[in-house]
Amino acid sequence: MKNIVKSLIILSVCCLMATHGKAQSMGQKYYSTFSWSTSLPMGETKDYIGKFSVRGASFEWGGFVKPQVSLGINIGWNVFYEDQGRGTYTFDDGVAVTGNPQNYINAIPVIAKAHYHFKDPASTKSAPYVGVGIGTTWQKRNTDFGINSFYSDGWMFGLFPEIAVNYSINPYSAINFNVRYNYNFKNDQVSELSYFGFNIGYVYKY
Repeated sequence: MKNIVKSLIILSVCCLMATHGKAQSMGQKYYSTFSWSTSLPMGETKDYIGKFSVRGASFEWGGFVKPQVSLGINIGWNVFYEDQGRGTYTFDDGVAVTGNPQNYINAIPVIAKAHYHFKDPASTKSAPYVGVGIGTTWQKRNTDFGINSFYSDGWMFGLFPEIAVNYSINPYSAINFNVRYNYNFKNDQVSELSYFGFNIGYVYKY
């Protein structure tokens, strides 16, 4: 999976650099987006932690290959937490323990993305778009149970469809509103990770 991360970064950078001259001739610019990320667990993830999370951040860098088509790479960090309450819990090995477990998930997604903008962002104030991403997420799950801690961690393959809108403040900056579904497939190291991400960010265009 580490090789996949490197490959995604290299591929995205090469695609953007290769289109630099074309983008300049179209009057398009590169962008960097710094976002606050909130998350709503879904599917099997919700069974482990169902609480909405406000702890997250992401950075995205990209550029336009056509007036309404952009490519980018996004790196984020999301933290989930839920106190399960005091009770008696039975583990996979049949051992029953009474206590107050606390569940945590740390997730670091690395995503290569492509977007289609319904309007040319260079000529409109509000530019909605759809996107699709492919990448990998490092996930660490741990349950703190008194003085004991049980955890699993590993890299996962994921798909990341999204809808969003950029609202321009001036020619050099915009506000981004983004909803992304993060779906990461279960493997032999970690369980499935799925959640909706609700993101708001500042976009710097250059």
